[in-house]
Amino acid sequence: MAVDVERVKAAHPIADVVAAHGVRLRPAGRRFIALCPFHTDTRPSFVVYPDTRSFHCFACGATGDVIDFVRRVRELGFVDALRYLGEAPAPSTPGEPGASTSPPAARPLSLDDRLLLTAACELYHETLLRTPRALGYLDDRRIPRWLVRRARLGYSDGQVLEPYLRRRRLSIRRAVEVGLLYADATRPGALREAMRDRLVIPDLRPGHCAWMTGRALAADAKLPYLDLALPKPLLGYEWIRGRERVIVTEGPFDWLSALAWGLPACALLGTHPGARPLRLLGRIPSLLLVLDNDTAGVPAAESLSHAIGDRARVLRLPDRIKDLNELARQEDGRERFLELIADAEDGGADVPVVA
Repeated sequence: MAVDVERVKAAHPIADVVAAHGVRLRPAGRRFIALCPFHTDTRPSFVVYPDTRSFHCFACGATGDVIDFVRRVRELGFVDALRYLGEAPAPSTPGEPGASTSPPAARPLSLDDRLLLTAACELYHETLLRTPRALGYLDDRRIPRWLVRRARLGYSDGQVLEPYLRRRRLSIRRAVEVGLLYADATRPGALREAMRDRLVIPDLRPGHCAWMTGRALAADAKLPYLDLALPKPLLGYEWIRGRERVIVTEGPFDWLSALAWGLPACALLGTHPGARPLRLLGRIPSLLLVLDNDTAGVPAAESLSHAIGDRARVLRLPDRIKDLNELARQEDGRERFLELIADAEDGGADVPVVA
């Protein structure tokens, strides 16, 4: 199959793909800089060039285009990297004769997709509840068990998803396309779980799971977060649909912290929300923007507030507090946050507590 590489690069902006893999990009003129995901980086050595659709690390020498990035970060061959990006047909999988070759991630979720993602979500949730190490991580993050269950948080041990999907006769091919599984470069024909050793945070809709991201438990993981190969949602929008006033956070654990405090919240999943999340934010009458207190989050909050207009206010976290979840891990975190809200609302507006 002939592939127009330039068309692939144009269809998949490199900054968007890099950010979707958990790399925190910070604007620097016409470029973006970040800690390199391919080695232990202590200063921003990784540069993304949107104009030339390329990246380069000035420390380890990693370089290339969006296809090269996907190959490196997901340990894929060229064809599998194209397939991940939705630009190459998937081969027929045993048990699935005549498998479709339609592009994977760009199409709307079908009923089968929803069944697939929901099955993975429930399996990961059950795995989490019997994994003390993962539950301990959540305890350290101050995420209560009632919220673990309600949000259907999960954990991947890297062993059970593929056989479970086969038993349920769910599409292995589609599981590869959406990013739940990927080809094992060390064992031809074998598959690995993308979310292995990660806490899984799903985006729940009425009756099904529509998306998920995985947070690595290992502190030294090259990619702290790993998303599915699907468009990023406004995480938690279904939780706050119809609310008059909503807190907007940057990351998944900041969102969970707000929910644990009984506050209506959603998460942007980064500092550069896509078109659909922005449209959903446009439906909310009043927004309180609580992004990370760092060199990327602070200007992003101001920019987003300017774009939204009078409906949005920016709430700056206290000095030396990086994000909302870090504040939540302090004994008086909730009280301090409610005081910040009162100040942001001109010292007296009611706090929007979830019923």
